[in-house]
Amino acid sequence: QHIPHLLTTKQSVGIAVKNLIVYIGIGLIRLVSFLPLPAAQALGAAIGKMMWFTDTARVSKINLRLCYPNYSEKEIELLARESLISLGKLYAEMGMSFMWSVDKVQDLIVKIEGLEHLEKAMEEENGIIFNVPHLGNWEVMTIFFRRYFNMTAMYKPAKIPALDDFIYKTRVRVGIDLVPADSGGVKSLFRVLKNKGIIGVLPDQEPGLKGGVFAPLFGQTALTGKLVCKMASKSSAAILFAYAKRLDNGRFCVVLKPGNEQIRNTDEVAAATALNASIEECVNDCPEQYQWNYKRFRRQPEGRSNFYKK
Repeated sequence: QHIPHLLTTKQSVGIAVKNLIVYIGIGLIRLVSFLPLPAAQALGAAIGKMMWFTDTARVSKINLRLCYPNYSEKEIELLARESLISLGKLYAEMGMSFMWSVDKVQDLIVKIEGLEHLEKAMEEENGIIFNVPHLGNWEVMTIFFRRYFNMTAMYKPAKIPALDDFIYKTRVRVGIDLVPADSGGVKSLFRVLKNKGIIGVLPDQEPGLKGGVFAPLFGQTALTGKLVCKMASKSSAAILFAYAKRLDNGRFCVVLKPGNEQIRNTDEVAAATALNASIEECVNDCPEQYQWNYKRFRRQPEGRSNFYKK
């Protein structure tokens, strides 16, 4: 009869330890925020080079071999190394993204490509569905958007309270309206679009089986979310893709691209295929800055092998 009490105590200790780790991590982010950006990025590059000896490198190379089958092994290795350095820089840039003033971060955006697509969408006043893949520094994008409009995005609370509180505050500080990642949140997004508002989504994450459909991505079968396509098919909102790529000088160029109109197709596979084609177009602009360490092809149709199994 004392077991439930013991389990509760263990859980409490576990939560306390996880919170402590998060607080240490937040402290490190805060420390890095005091560094000049070039110094932080140099630190990030060093972190990325160390990741070459971890499983992160193995997964990255698997993904690159799948997505670029015509590349030689030497080219794959080089691109994998560059992507890990980019990932390390992204981690080290958290101090800048989360702690610097909004105006100071905005000053790092020194170039904008495709601004005419945003201006056209805003003039039409039909709402906008912004797709932001895990390319470059996507945290910079939230601050860029703030310059032009308020946005609504889904938010899935982190399991660790301290981490959840930190992430939530970093989102709210740039004026993003957050809705929960559940059925209620989905209804909220549809409501925003009905009112000609603007929403932001991450289109390249693997959804649950019920929320996705298998469609080609870089020639591979990938479980692809249906939500963006459903929202696009039921609204006249503009479909735009956006990312902030890191320039050679360490600053950022925001790129805005119109999405494939077939994303509105009522055929789920055709729509998901068009969505993935637009993601590919973005990634191919700067593949070394894509998050290749994510197990994007983990779920496969029944009977297909697990690409990441050791």
